[in-house]
Amino acid sequence: MSINAYPVIDIKMGNVSFNLFRDGSLADFLDNEIQLYGRIHDGTGIIDIPVKILTKALRQSEKLNLSEKTMKRLQSDVEHAKTSKDEIVTYYCFSGRRYLT
Repeated sequence: MSINAYPVIDIKMGNVSFNLFRDGSLADFLDNEIQLYGRIHDGTGIIDIPVKILTKALRQSEKLNLSEKTMKRLQSDVEHAKTSKDEIVTYYCFSGRRYLT
C-alpha cells in the first residue's frame, strides 16, 4: 500500500490560543490525552486536537490553572469548530514569529 504526501499550500492562522511553555499544565494534560509532545518536533508541529478533549480541558480549567484569556480563546476555538461542524481544532505550534514570512 502506498501513502501519498501532499504539500500544504496555505496555512491561515488566527490569534494565539495557548502557549505550551506558559500553559504547562494544559500541555501536560494534552500530552496525556493525545500524546502532544510526540507530535511536536523541535518545538514545531501541526496538531489536531479533538473538540471533546478541548471541552474536557475547559471543564478542568481551575485544576489546569488556565488564565481567563486562555479559557476564552479555547472556548472560541471550540465554538468555531462546532459552528463549522468540525470534530477537531488544528493548531500550528512553533516558537516565536521566526517561521512566519
